[in-house]
Amino acid sequence: MTYGRWCFWINSKPKESKVSRYDTLKQVEKSLGRVPPELENAPKLSDSHIYAWEAFLSLSDFTWLELKAYMELTNTQLEQWEIKAVMELAKYREAEPVWPLK
Repeated sequence: MTYGRWCFWINSKPKESKVSRYDTLKQVEKSLGRVPPELENAPKLSDSHIYAWEAFLSLSDFTWLELKAYMELTNTQLEQWEIKAVMELAKYREAEPVWPLK
């Protein structure tokens, strides 16, 4: 499973549940005192994508001005493709994942 698919899956809620898979697994971790395999074996994000992903997670309003301010405040210079990726991902920020992902 790719990192993106895993992120959508782990943050979604199973049918008829009000709690995300991630929150459930974090509670299991707290109860057992060890990391569940679903979290321990999570796919890793490539180092070349980390800055775009951090920008995406940090922003609450996806405008060009906010992204510019983010880059100035964090002293991060995103490449053109990263800026486009962040703005494209913004379309799906509040979307409910549809399973299976295609």
